[in-house]
Amino acid sequence: MEYNEYATQILIKQRHEEMRAAAHREALAREAAPPRRPLRSALGTALIRWGAWLLREKYPQMSVRT
Repeated sequence: MEYNEYATQILIKQRHEEMRAAAHREALAREAAPPRRPLRSALGTALIRWGAWLLREKYPQMSVRT
């Protein structure tokens, strides 16, 4: 089989343009999405809530009296 350098260049250019367009679309989607909470803070909050739920019967309810 004969190697066609011109055809290879055309295919590479097309693929490169497709990849650039996909990267641009992903960047736009990333900018449009709301910022996510870091996993560490979400996990910490979940553990605090879980601990409070587990200890709910051992401690009296604290209420603010006005």
